[in-house]
Amino acid sequence: MSKQSNTTTTNSWVLFTWVSFIIAIIAMTLAVIYMPMDRWLKGYLALSSLFLIQSSISLSKTLRDQAETQSDLTE
Repeated sequence: MSKQSNTTTTNSWVLFTWVSFIIAIIAMTLAVIYMPMDRWLKGYLALSSLFLIQSSISLSKTLRDQAETQSDLTE
């Protein structure tokens, strides 16, 4: 059985989070590209940044799933 969430997310909030995410990625990418250093250091920073983005997405999903599970158990 599917449970409806009591919280609502507005379209404005979703748009804001996507725009913020995209701006942050663009800013990080430009900083790595134009940083005055060797290519291997730029590559290391780029891969580290991508791993950080992936880890952040995984962590936020995991925390959301835990919160949903906890709320299902308390009802």
